[in-house]
Amino acid sequence: MIALVTDSTCDLPADILAKYQIEIVPLTVHIEEDTYYDKVDLESEEFYAMMESAVELPTTSQPSVGLFMDKYKKLAENYDQVISIHLSSALSGTCESARLAAAQIDELEIEIIDSKSTSSGLGFMVLLAAKMLTNDKNMDEIKETLMQEREKLTIYFTVNELSYLEKGGRIGKAQAFLGNIFNFNPILELSAATGEITPKEKIRGYKKTNQKMVELALEAAAGSDKVNFAYIYGKNSDNYKQLKNLLGTELQSQNNFEYLLLENRIGTVLSSHTGPLVYGIVIYRGELLGE
Repeated sequence: MIALVTDSTCDLPADILAKYQIEIVPLTVHIEEDTYYDKVDLESEEFYAMMESAVELPTTSQPSVGLFMDKYKKLAENYDQVISIHLSSALSGTCESARLAAAQIDELEIEIIDSKSTSSGLGFMVLLAAKMLTNDKNMDEIKETLMQEREKLTIYFTVNELSYLEKGGRIGKAQAFLGNIFNFNPILELSAATGEITPKEKIRGYKKTNQKMVELALEAAAGSDKVNFAYIYGKNSDNYKQLKNLLGTELQSQNNFEYLLLENRIGTVLSSHTGPLVYGIVIYRGELLGE
């Protein structure tokens, strides 16, 4: 039997995790003197309040090798193979921790997959693997498919300020400086081509920013017969609601492709690097992953 493991940045809802028996290994958030497991110890709204009052920005850390070993050893009681899919190795050492742990486990055959994405991008790859498992696909088939399909993932998002990404080393200081002056809103991209966050556009005003993100999402979907979209967000802001309305209207009026549209709130680890007012769109050009 094959077990499916991912990490807490996948942003899949609890009912989906339970339905497909997806195992989660949490990342860790450090704020002030306290440490929390992502999506285990802290609710989002409580975390945002703590972020806003904290003297220093929160930091995060990947799961330890020992945490992965504990998970894999527990799974070895009922499984003989594991597919372990994680956030982009360009953003975190989570994949490396998983690989180091897997190398020390003899009871299981473990395949580590770098999704080259995060949030619902990672979630889509985990959900694809889960559906393949229900169709009795073997580990080699699933690995080969995931390595191909991850190239069809794109995320566009915007943040209220770039200091979080700058301090965490996720984006260069020059981009952070440019984004913070003249009231520009940055549009950032996480593409499977690199697995890294790169600046895409600088636009003045949130309405124009949201219109551009919708335009980029539809451009990313062009040429595909089926497209999975997901809204991702931290705080449920008015600007985020405007983005939802804009994209929803555009999708309803088009007949170029079939689509699935999900909505997922990001967890505390990702919020630590983006700030609470992050929001965006995930695009996966592939078979629809709905029920």
